[in-house]
Amino acid sequence: MRFAFLGSPPFAVASFAAAIEAGLEVVGLVTAPPRQAGRGRKQAPNPLVDLAVAKGIPVLRPESARDPEFQTEFQSWQVDLGVVVSYGQILNETMLQLPKLGCVNLHGSLLPRWRGASPIQAAILAGDSETGVSLQKVVLALDAGAVLTEAKVSLCGTEEAPALTEQLAELGARFLVETLQQYDADGALPAGVLQDESLVTSCKKIKKSDGVLDWSESAVAIERRVRAMSGWPCGQTWLPDGDGLRVHSGRIPPQENLLHSAQPGTILCLEEGIAVACGEGSFRIDVLQREGKARMEAKVFLQGARLQVGQSLKKESHE
Repeated sequence: MRFAFLGSPPFAVASFAAAIEAGLEVVGLVTAPPRQAGRGRKQAPNPLVDLAVAKGIPVLRPESARDPEFQTEFQSWQVDLGVVVSYGQILNETMLQLPKLGCVNLHGSLLPRWRGASPIQAAILAGDSETGVSLQKVVLALDAGAVLTEAKVSLCGTEEAPALTEQLAELGARFLVETLQQYDADGALPAGVLQDESLVTSCKKIKKSDGVLDWSESAVAIERRVRAMSGWPCGQTWLPDGDGLRVHSGRIPPQENLLHSAQPGTILCLEEGIAVACGEGSFRIDVLQREGKARMEAKVFLQGARLQVGQSLKKESHE
């Protein structure tokens, strides 16, 4: 079977590498167009492109997968199946009909839970007890196709988004290759299991503002947000002097420290870290990064910071 791979880093890297290593006939890569990033505005690296070039695999990087010129080039590959992994664009009907057997998509959740662009962060934010990866048929509606198969992962409630993303990417890579090896170019895809529309939940692309910590929320919600936004955009709050503060990690203090009558955002304790009053309970910041400074442990930060118990961290810089 001839495969075309459509994906973007970081989630798709392991799957693309595994497909090549397993000897699948990957005849082309479709990935995100070049983008500039950083202070020097240099082209952002794309490990998928690097691997494809090293293996002599053709690469297409269209601004839009709906572009007729791109679709003509894609059609020339004469693929049996399109394999989509975190590609980032909706494929139109014309595109879905170009591969002989259509397209399948590896998605980072147990569909129909968390259709959309940020299923891993959404699972952490919601406190889900399990997540996983699903292989589904691609249809015009987002992540709505029949599920061909899935693999589950139990969550213990301490996972951070970068590590969970890596875990699911590696699981998905093995799972995807094992499944694709069973398909026959002269056959047809399995019918799969239709998704129960009554169980659908959705999530959107993560924005920088999603990292802002609203201290009026419960400590449980704050702790989940910090873990879900770890890596990027990180938990965000503001010091009493107005400087921005990234919150990389933290925890809910022992039970005896949860009860208080302080307003949300009030600093309660500065012993092991920065314990902050929440709408319910409290949250202790353990690893942080002041605006323009390096990441560090909160207890190191406190050696030079002029923070006092009773001061408040802010939800916005202008408050």
